[in-house]
Amino acid sequence: MDSCEFGNLLTALRKQNRNENGESWKREDLCEYIHLNPHQLGRLERGDRKYLDTETLQLLAEAFNLTTLERKEFFFAAVGVADDKLINPLDAEYEDTLNDLISTIKKMHVPAFVLDDYADIVAANQLMLKLYQVDSDYILKAGETFAGFNLLKFIYSPGSGYAEVVGSSWSNMAKKNLHFFRRVTLRKRQKAYFKKLLKELCKDKLFDIHWHELSRGPSFSDSVYDTFQWNHPGHGPVNFIFTESLVPTKYGNLYLFTYVPGDIKTSTIFLNIAEKVGEKVQLLAPWPDKPLN
Repeated sequence: MDSCEFGNLLTALRKQNRNENGESWKREDLCEYIHLNPHQLGRLERGDRKYLDTETLQLLAEAFNLTTLERKEFFFAAVGVADDKLINPLDAEYEDTLNDLISTIKKMHVPAFVLDDYADIVAANQLMLKLYQVDSDYILKAGETFAGFNLLKFIYSPGSGYAEVVGSSWSNMAKKNLHFFRRVTLRKRQKAYFKKLLKELCKDKLFDIHWHELSRGPSFSDSVYDTFQWNHPGHGPVNFIFTESLVPTKYGNLYLFTYVPGDIKTSTIFLNIAEKVGEKVQLLAPWPDKPLN
């Protein structure tokens, strides 16, 4: 990320995060917190790196209540190297990378899906869709709406059926997925697509509440794996470990998620579903292009 884009990111984070009183950061309050004057903060937000030292970065991370993994993304963004320069030019083109991931999740006998830097679901195996009882009508409808295949939109939308499937575990699972969303989108917060996406998600009252709660101080520690348990309406208790694998590309990161069974019963459930649905993979959200309509 070059200096101008990092400046735009700072502006976006200042506007999107809340202080300890639950209020949006005013420039003068943030200046006092990070020990810069308004002129210096203004220069930072316009891309002048003169005042971007280690202490200032740490204070900004504290002001924005960034978790450990969010801080890693934030400090990484501050390096000043364009994102596409971070990838070895000899690495595979994005079509090959995505095709490899699709081939991989086709062969899996566990639920698996691929997300991008906006937490849009790029592809999912049929086992995953069947586990959450996602039908063709929902997929068709989601494909006709902006960011219809975003993971958080699926989780928070009353019409997706997600809440009915996970039952009383919904709140815990929603907030943990929101942590992931905050982390992977951190370096995209200044982008037009993210701003429209956040506005769309905040139309849901509960998402809006959770988003601003976490901006004041995260309620969970973030992780690249989590254990989930809930009583599935069709299969009974399921218990699995949610694991994340990062796949960098010059167009941004992709994330491969798999559900590793936590007990024999869950293994059996996954295998039984896999036998019925086969190896089909559904392509969902567009990638790497992110249309605004």
